[in-house]
Amino acid sequence: MSIKNNTFIMKLLGCALIPILTLIIVINLRSAPTPSFEAVSGQSYSWKSEKWTLVNYFAEWCKPCLEELPELNELAQAGDLRVFGISYDSLSDQEIMDLKKRYQIQFPVLQTSSLETLPMSLPAVLPTTYILSPDGEIVDVLHGKVTIEGIETLLEKHQHGKS
Repeated sequence: MSIKNNTFIMKLLGCALIPILTLIIVINLRSAPTPSFEAVSGQSYSWKSEKWTLVNYFAEWCKPCLEELPELNELAQAGDLRVFGISYDSLSDQEIMDLKKRYQIQFPVLQTSSLETLPMSLPAVLPTTYILSPDGEIVDVLHGKVTIEGIETLLEKHQHGKS
């Protein structure tokens, strides 16, 4: 009789532990750090944000990339979305800071070492712009020069759930 009671008690304990273990796992997953990245300024950012995020790959030798920089600066200054740049070429932090100064880039440009944590891969064409939702998910990829109007239209479409 005591073996049957012990088996019943063990099964009962096992059933009681499953929801507790599940809760512990969920809490740990929610508190896991979000992947982050750093700009050449040394400031860290997270892919998740309250705002939408625009990530633009550019290169100094790419004429359309340089032509869209004033539009990207204006978008960044407006403050409605986060704008980040990524140099297509593997440059040192100092070379990127020099590039920012030379072309008056007014938004953060990522460190080359941060590229490993990106949710996107190196594009095949330049310029390439990624639009990320506040959850950090890529929702659109644009190839070629972007404009303020084009980005605003695209954001409006995604924010209102239209395809």
